[in-house]
Amino acid sequence: MAVTNDIETKDVETNGTETNGNGETPVYEPVGTICDVRNLYQTKPDENEKTSWSKEMPTDLPEPAEDAESAQYVLLVRKTKCYDGRKSLQMHSIVIQSEPLKKFLGKALGNYPGVTTSLERLEFEAPFKPIVHRWKDITKARDEESDPTTKAHVDLFYRIMNEELKEVIDRMNDLVANGVITFDLVWTILEPEDVVISSRGGSLRAYQFSSLVPTRCGWAASVNYVEFDGSDFGFKSDGFSINAFNGTVPITSLSICPLKHHKDKDAIRGMLIARGKRWEEHKGYHYKAYEGAAVSRTWDDRNGEEKETKYFVKSRVIIDAEGYNIFHPSTSVHTSHDIGKELESDEQRLFATPWLHGYSLKDKEWLGFHLELTKEIEWDDDAFKSLVLPAEQENLKDVILAVAKAQSKKLDSFDDVVQGKGRGIIMQLAGPPGVGKTLTAESVAEVMKVPLYVMSAGDLGMSADSVESSLKDILRMVPKWGAVLLLDEADVFMEARDATDLARNELVSIFLRMLEYYEGILFLTTNRAQNIDPAFESRIHISLHYKDLDSNSRRHIWAQFLGRSANTDAFTDEQLDQVAEVALNGRQIKNVIKTAGLLAWAQEGDLKYDHVKTVLALRDLSK
Repeated sequence: MAVTNDIETKDVETNGTETNGNGETPVYEPVGTICDVRNLYQTKPDENEKTSWSKEMPTDLPEPAEDAESAQYVLLVRKTKCYDGRKSLQMHSIVIQSEPLKKFLGKALGNYPGVTTSLERLEFEAPFKPIVHRWKDITKARDEESDPTTKAHVDLFYRIMNEELKEVIDRMNDLVANGVITFDLVWTILEPEDVVISSRGGSLRAYQFSSLVPTRCGWAASVNYVEFDGSDFGFKSDGFSINAFNGTVPITSLSICPLKHHKDKDAIRGMLIARGKRWEEHKGYHYKAYEGAAVSRTWDDRNGEEKETKYFVKSRVIIDAEGYNIFHPSTSVHTSHDIGKELESDEQRLFATPWLHGYSLKDKEWLGFHLELTKEIEWDDDAFKSLVLPAEQENLKDVILAVAKAQSKKLDSFDDVVQGKGRGIIMQLAGPPGVGKTLTAESVAEVMKVPLYVMSAGDLGMSADSVESSLKDILRMVPKWGAVLLLDEADVFMEARDATDLARNELVSIFLRMLEYYEGILFLTTNRAQNIDPAFESRIHISLHYKDLDSNSRRHIWAQFLGRSANTDAFTDEQLDQVAEVALNGRQIKNVIKTAGLLAWAQEGDLKYDHVKTVLALRDLSK
């Protein structure tokens, strides 16, 4: 029996068994085995406005409007009923069927985004955005057209579109001439790939406009900008809202303003391109000073979106987009429409974000930094010279610096038996508080002009898992930057293991294992060098033991700190000798001078010996 699309009408018995007209139960092929199509047709809505599907073809189908007869015409214009009280019909869409007209529009529209005029079926739908946006170009090209056939087709198209769009275009031109816009015509001044500017976030920047869609509260605009993901430049998308408003508003007051409608467009373009060039130079790794607002980005699982928190940062920072992606993966930077390893034009630099991704050494946070707030570091060239060591250990300063410089330049090619082990340089600085242990590491980093990454046991945590995870990231990150690493008060990780404290034994073991593969410069400070685990002795390259400061060392420190203080009256040698006799460590001397300076400022005078005497007397009273 041949199978067709027509299925015999079936009766349904009272017991629910399907039968054919002869009362016989039909036999069906297995599911999905007949190589043919069964068409189903949507039914008319019932009293509840619900529809279903039927095997019966509707009998009231209209004849197709587009056929060989309609294909003869240059244009097909579709119209629908209009209910605005001004006309009975309005254009729904227009289909361009003339090849000469398609070629004309290809030139007049100038590669308008999203429009391919060479298509066999070229169609535009209301509100005819490409035609409105390029109306001046279409008008000019029409006036210049010389081919008679093309001219006739263009004139026909122009007349029909002018009748439909004249009111919108005239209103748009009038509004733009006055520098204002109405809410319903915002779309007329926002053309795809236009340059738009915004001061959202407090910084003027440019975006490439993409699209505009209506929402319940206004318009939602999509834009693109140029970002760097640590490897390549590319475009990244963003969004703006234009809330509904009454009457007219200045075009420049919109959340995104087309640059071409700004009176200072040339100056703004030049400024943003110049900034884009500076931003481009920050790809890779850079060590900078920073003071101002920074942004922390975290992922909010509840809302499924990024959350921004602003910080005030005054710190040295490391600009490193690649590191940001590796060590801050929850909000890593990704781009689409890749540009490549270099920006190709000033137009791309115009769209560059002013934000940089990196790490604040003081705050120990991966943050976004504004380009304009990054500065070159003012290095303290005298930092290492000012480091005070006992006289018998002064020569060790040169050894420490020489070893650190050699390690930073990879001059030491010596490796352990196991490849990758033993490549780092570890220096132990032991002694009581305030005698210069931390200052030693700071001075080495300063004279080498490299970052100093300071961490303490508290930064790493106390559980074995948290210590291992934190150390793994830090020991990968710090050598990448060529930084000096300082683990301050490392006693908890270095004390000798015993049979009773298994948890701390595990911490010491993890720390020892991680140090084996560290490739950078590490300073360890401790107050209890006599208690360190013997396993560390074979891993420490230089060990420096600091003693309590004597009067000569204290005098040197007093002179240095006073010499750095602004608005300071000169202290006599006798006065320096007197304060040097007070048993203070370096940190305490610094705090006394700072407090005395505040006292002098409150009295609107320069820092004098009497201010220091007052603070020292208060200190004695507090004991």
